Amino acid sequence: MTSLTGEDLGHGVYASPGTGGELTVTSPRLDLPWHTAEGQVPGTAVLWGGHSYEVVGRTDAGSGARWTLRRWDEPTAMRNVFNLDRESVRDLVAKSETEARNRHTRVWATLLLPVLGFAPAALQKEWANEWGFAADRATLVSAIIEMLVGAAGTIQLAAAAFGADFFIPPLLAVPGPFLFVFGAARLAMVFGDGEPVGSPVGAPLLLMVPKAEAEPERDAPTLRSLKEDEGTLVLASPILRKDWDRDGLLRYRDGQYRLVRTEQEGRLWVYHFERSAGRGGTGRALQLRPPVAAPLPSKAVESAPPSFLRTMLMTAVLTLGPAADQERWAAELGIKAVWLTAIGAGSELIGGVTNLNNDLGSSHPLLILLDFYLVGEGLLRLASALAGRPIGSVARSSTSARGYASAFANPLLFLVGPRVQRSTVLL
Repeated sequence: MTSLTGEDLGHGVYASPGTGGELTVTSPRLDLPWHTAEGQVPGTAVLWGGHSYEVVGRTDAGSGARWTLRRWDEPTAMRNVFNLDRESVRDLVAKSETEARNRHTRVWATLLLPVLGFAPAALQKEWANEWGFAADRATLVSAIIEMLVGAAGTIQLAAAAFGADFFIPPLLAVPGPFLFVFGAARLAMVFGDGEPVGSPVGAPLLLMVPKAEAEPERDAPTLRSLKEDEGTLVLASPILRKDWDRDGLLRYRDGQYRLVRTEQEGRLWVYHFERSAGRGGTGRALQLRPPVAAPLPSKAVESAPPSFLRTMLMTAVLTLGPAADQERWAAELGIKAVWLTAIGAGSELIGGVTNLNNDLGSSHPLLILLDFYLVGEGLLRLASALAGRPIGSVARSSTSARGYASAFANPLLFLVGPRVQRSTVLL
């Protein structure tokens, strides 16, 4: 309570007014976010007991401070204003406890970076937002570990093929090539945009990913004021409610109100209602929910749909196309772009492995090198698809006599017509 002797605001914060109009605030445990006046820069403005004060002095007191404030009588504008009451002090304490808890969590998270980096990207982003988890660094460290384990497993498999004994557990050796490719893909992605990338190793943690909540309706009106004793209701809407007619009746909190006036304030539309006498009425019933607007027809709907052959050809081409074009074409088909990447990666893997099986006994080292390249790129693109990111094929301009699918990318563009060419670039 406020008295001549001051006010206890809780958590050790005590405000004591002086006889000359000054105010002393003692906070031995809580560090208040205030700054004192320096030169022409005014101190923090503090509102207490119906008066305005300026922070002019500070001395240490315990782990907090003792602040000296004087009446704010200058005609300068208040920029940093602090309302000194129990609620504000309680909020500061809660914020301080949250920051301390987050600091403690970050210490443990730093020690567990190699493990937490395998978690799905959605979880890593949530941790980064909640307590400052270094998601990009975690992905980087875990990707390097993944590559090292994968390289060891790949070497073990190659040595075992020549009759050598296993020097690491077979459980780690068998997925070695895939772990190496996944780690390399994740490393390239985090270096590219700094965003965290999950690993298939952390797939079980997908059960912990929070479900996306439905966004509230942005066009719904908000309550401006409701005075039941006067029988008035004021609602503000971000859109013009063409479905609200004058004298229309609106049911709101067990009351019936009639629309009497509409005003525009900046980008808001303000609707004034008055209580309607009786439970019934002759006006049209109004609804709070905005009417569902009919979607505008897209150009794809207005024009004739492409033929089945053109759609299939374009889909085949863009499985090897750039990621941006895969996303645009996937939007046309109503699917995820990673499916186009996965299909293209599977084609490269199957073609590369098949051709590698036939070329290993031949005397054409360039063909063998190309086969290995396609297998490696197929694994890399498959790892990117599993991570949820589409990626194009670097080998799309190949003109090898083996007849890889990417060699037909440019000619097919001239078969699918001008409508598709507008949404793609030459592969």
